[in-house]
Amino acid sequence: MSPRPTLMLVDDEARILRSLAMLFRGAYDVRMTTDAREALTMLDAAPAQVVISDQRMPIMSGAAFLREVRQRSPQSMRLLLTGYSELDAVVASVNEGEIFRFIHKPWDAANLRQTVDEAARIALSLTAPVDPGLPQTHAETVLVIDDDPEVALAVKGLLGESVTVHDARSIDAAMALIDAHPVGVIVSDLVVGGEHVAGMLKGLKAQRPEIVSLVLTPFQDVSLFVGLINQGQVYRLLPKPLRRGPLGASLASALRHHRSLRNAPGLRDAHRVEPIRDVGERSVAERVMGLLSRLRRPAIAG
Repeated sequence: MSPRPTLMLVDDEARILRSLAMLFRGAYDVRMTTDAREALTMLDAAPAQVVISDQRMPIMSGAAFLREVRQRSPQSMRLLLTGYSELDAVVASVNEGEIFRFIHKPWDAANLRQTVDEAARIALSLTAPVDPGLPQTHAETVLVIDDDPEVALAVKGLLGESVTVHDARSIDAAMALIDAHPVGVIVSDLVVGGEHVAGMLKGLKAQRPEIVSLVLTPFQDVSLFVGLINQGQVYRLLPKPLRRGPLGASLASALRHHRSLRNAPGLRDAHRVEPIRDVGERSVAERVMGLLSRLRRPAIAG
């Protein structure tokens, strides 16, 4: 009989920990603590397949804690538990913690169990750590989707001649470029050519999980960002106006992440997305999937 997967629960409220533990006892080896620092010590001693953390905790926020978890135990699947109103938490959870799912309080017990089960299955399937320093083995392409041509110029200036950069100002133009070129990273605003791009990014991630997306936006719609995390697995959220330093660092990291996903197909499971709930976004995603099904070049096997 195979051992039960380990689930680590971190929340400064003991009653929340007890409620969560009741959901998973029997199916998981549940470890819990109200102290994020103690949780890191526990994790160093014995890894956990799944880590769930609250956001609002004393001494260390959930996003900061999950950032440490990612560095110490990159194969642990990370889930953040908090309220939609916490914009900074949402952005930090993506940019620093690279979380698998954002869970809204109060949680739905059945959905939470399903999410944790999926995360545990994925974690158990990951047999080797991600090597962020994988070399470039073929021509790489970055696609910029933005009405502002200055964004593409900024990306080209940061990447130089080492990476091909194309730009599009509509969803159809973007899909044509994805058809014609081996796009590994997408840099996109959320509204381009009068169309909302979130549905395209979500549909594309479901079909091409090796493509990594950076989202640029001045918007502060928390529920939209949460959807991009859970249904689109966006890699970074970057505010407009852009700053060269964060954009350059995010591009370099996104290209390394794309190489990891491309060269180790099993890792793509860790970026599995939820079904799209918004009707308008689902329509755009279905349109994207239809276009992808007719691409001349098949997606990378795996």
